[in-house]
Order: sequence, then structure tokens, then C-alpha cells
Amino acid sequence: MLRRPVIEGTAEWVAELKQKWSILTHSGLHLRCAELNRDGSLIEGLIPQRSLSIVVGDSGLGKSPLLYQAALCVATGIPFLGHFVTQGRVLYLDFENGLSDVEGLLGGLSNYLGLDEIPEDLLLWNFNDLSSEWSSEDLASMIRHVRPSWIIIDSLTAFAPDIEERPSNVTFVYQEFRKIAREHHTSITGVHHIRKPSYKREEAPPPLEEDPHRWFLQARGSRALINGCDVRIGIDRHRRRRATLLADPSEVALVIGGFGRIRGNLPTTFVTRILDEEGEPQGYEKMSGTKLLFNSDQEEAFQKLPMAFRFKDAEKSYNRAAQATTDFLKKCINVGIMRKDGREYRKVEVAERAE
Repeated sequence: MLRRPVIEGTAEWVAELKQKWSILTHSGLHLRCAELNRDGSLIEGLIPQRSLSIVVGDSGLGKSPLLYQAALCVATGIPFLGHFVTQGRVLYLDFENGLSDVEGLLGGLSNYLGLDEIPEDLLLWNFNDLSSEWSSEDLASMIRHVRPSWIIIDSLTAFAPDIEERPSNVTFVYQEFRKIAREHHTSITGVHHIRKPSYKREEAPPPLEEDPHRWFLQARGSRALINGCDVRIGIDRHRRRRATLLADPSEVALVIGGFGRIRGNLPTTFVTRILDEEGEPQGYEKMSGTKLLFNSDQEEAFQKLPMAFRFKDAEKSYNRAAQATTDFLKKCINVGIMRKDGREYRKVEVAERAE
């Protein structure tokens, strides 16, 4: 019996396109996204589900503790630095930190997060404690058995030693990652380092919060390492520390920023390292409120202002010229502690900031 020819534009024709070549119409794309929950996030505003991301920062900055905290949050469903998470199993591949260091780190983080125990959905693999030879080709087999929602590879260079040499090496590794993400519905985050900083002022990168695109130019290796990812997250020291910050190490901020392939720049986040009574680091917390002004005079002026006020009130409270007062008010709005309603300014209350 002869097969009836498929007529272009019919539902049967559309179904054949999808089956043979995975070609979708817009309505088909919408349904497929709903099916895969592609619009969902592993960590809201930072890590999309089934994505490839990279975290870049200097050595010794605290990337690993920050990521172990993120891993604990995803494994337990606890928000990470104010970002909601989708709870799931996490596999942390650690090529750089010793076993005892990781154990101590997780103990401090679990106390900080208020956990009674480390969740079983946080699975830990450490290069320093292998029972057999390791090959990057083992990753796919490992994922089939573990079925994690999130894989953290710390670091990419240790995982694939030649990845920095040529763009083609990056392409090969990233293609394998995307195949794993597609087949096992997982997100993969690689950790990477910056080049040795130059002592020449003209070669210094801009602050991460001011120009994340230029900041990422200091990443080691090929630009393909950055361009090939869906999300690029940078971690840097905060450069505009106040003298009072230096007197209290628990308040010295790190900056988290970056950009996505389509959604543009990520919101800049300032975090503090929380210390215990003995001065040992416990965990990270998002900075909020007037601390984000990083200026004691501006903090004092803000505190003096009523909940609702006009420009002249701010000018009097800040005791500066009009342009300086305008800059102060814009800064308050940008860090989320103030809003403008017509000609009137209003302080944003804590409950509003949390929404």
C-alpha cells in the first residue's frame, strides 16, 4: 500500500519535521520548553536548569567555599544568598581541595545554614582520594549512575588539562558537557581562574560590578571558555572598601556578577563572609541595606531622612551640592534601599527588598 504524501503545513507535516530532524514550530517550541521546564532555574537568577555555566575568579578568593554553600543549598532546598533554588541532587567534583579541608568546610557551612546533618543528596568526589585511574571520559558513566541535577567541576583545567591551549579543545569538552546535560537533564558548572594580574595600571581590568564583559577578558585560556557557556559568573574582591570594613573581616565584601547569553547582565551581588566567635569563617551572606553604599557619610544621611521626602530634604540631610545629592539618591535607588514616586522619594522597607 502506497503511503499518502504529507502535505506541507499540515499537523502531520509538522510532526514529521519534529520526528526526523527535531524541527519545531513556535507553538512546538513552547510545548517543548514546558515539557523540559527550561524556563525554570536551578538557582533563580544565576543557574538555569540544563545549562552550562562557568564561575571565574582569582585563586584563594573563596570560590570553593561559596560553591560548596551553593551545593548544600540546592541539595536541601535552602535559598542561596537570597536566591530561591530547585532542590535536587548535587555532584561536586573537587580536583583541588584536600579531604580534611572539605570536611571542615562542610561542617562550618552546615552549622551556618542550620543543618542537623549534611544531606545525602550532596555527593562528593575528590581527586585526592581515587581508588583507580581517572579519565575525563569516566564522567558520562558516572552521571548515568548518579543522575544529579547539578554537577560542579572544580576546576575545569584540572578536569581537562589541555582545555586552555586551543579553542578546539574547549569546543570538544563543551560539546561533551552539553550532550550530558541534554541526555541526563542536568546543569554543569565549571570553575576557572584568571591570569596572573599585571602590575601595570593601564592593564588592570575594570571592577566586576562596572563592566563584567571587560572583566572576563582576564580569564585564562581561550575566549571560547567564556563565550561557549550559557551563563558567566565572576567572583572578585570589592575594591572600594571603607576603613571600617578593614577593621572587621566579617564585613569585607566579595562581588558576584556576570552575564548570560541572552538575558544580559546578572544583578550584582555583594556578599560578606560570616565568622564564628573564634574568628573562623562559617559561610557567606548577601549584603543589603545601607551597607551597600560603602560610605559612612551617605549611610548617616540616609538614616536621617524620613520615610518619604523631597529633594530639598535630601540636600539638607546630605549637606552637599545639588549634583552630589542627585548622585547620592541615584545610588540609593540602584542598591534597592530607595525608590522615586514622581517628585517624592521613599525609603524601601526590608519587607519590600526581600520580594
